Amino acid sequence: MDKLIEKFPAQMLEAVELTKGIRLSKREHAINNVLVCGLGGSGIGGNLAYDLTSDQITVPVLVNKGYELPSFAGENTLLILCSYSGNTEETLSCAAQAVERGLKPVCVASGGKLRDLAQKHNFDFIQLPGGAPPRTTLGFGSTILLYILDQFALIDLTVSEEITGVSEFLAREQAGIKSDSQSLAKTLKDKTVIVYTEDRIESAALRLKQQINENSKSNCWINVLPELNHNELVGWKFKNESLAGLFLRTDFENKRNILRFDFIRPVVAENVSTVQEVKAKGSTLLEQYFYLVHFGDWLSYYMAIEHGVDPVEVHVIDKLKGHLSSVA
Repeated sequence: MDKLIEKFPAQMLEAVELTKGIRLSKREHAINNVLVCGLGGSGIGGNLAYDLTSDQITVPVLVNKGYELPSFAGENTLLILCSYSGNTEETLSCAAQAVERGLKPVCVASGGKLRDLAQKHNFDFIQLPGGAPPRTTLGFGSTILLYILDQFALIDLTVSEEITGVSEFLAREQAGIKSDSQSLAKTLKDKTVIVYTEDRIESAALRLKQQINENSKSNCWINVLPELNHNELVGWKFKNESLAGLFLRTDFENKRNILRFDFIRPVVAENVSTVQEVKAKGSTLLEQYFYLVHFGDWLSYYMAIEHGVDPVEVHVIDKLKGHLSSVA
């Protein structure tokens, strides 16, 4: 797992090269909304794409993580189906419904049934390199989704240049990220981590939760400012030494949310074993966002080492898939 995480900056560069060979078909109808269907490591790219483009994209972007294609999905929807394996049953269910409705989605996968379906129905298909755990392919998924949005003129982002810049930035920062995250993992050992951040980068917190779940074999919960101030804040009433607070911070926070962070930190600190903060580095939101993502990936790895568990294995998910296959 450490070798896979280490390759994240290089994977972003590989994804940039991959986009140079992609040609997407033109849409017959205006795009009024974007719907990304995907789960786990394949779905997080949709959340990421929304967070990083919400200040410029002029149509709604939604991420669907279930079996049913929403009723609004129609001829004016840019539908993107993401499944790294190509065999995620929820995404395949949405793909089948897209066929029934006569929709023309963009499919992103390394192969599997989704590739077969795309070829059968002449859908746009973007093939990813295979052979890795889906959660280790975010460099591909995030870059590809941003590229798709750019190709349909929904955002104004020079994907190749900006992602290349982020990749080079992360490569320079990686040694420091590894050292700092390893130290933090020791502090968070055997703790249930509560991750708080600003709503603008919620997907960075979601990504960290998923990585702690799968790599560290631990539970984790997340929430965002300002929403948590309207409910979860009241829940901090009783001391629990098994909990640890972790704040993800950037230089691009809303001024009012900065005041909220200042207020809630001592409230949380009174009731948990420790409160830690990861302050993003970088000169742009894109750099700071991916700094936090990469930091979180390394943190989850080092937490796995501290817990004495294999960060790669996900036997219980494999067992679930086997169970579902047996009763299909």
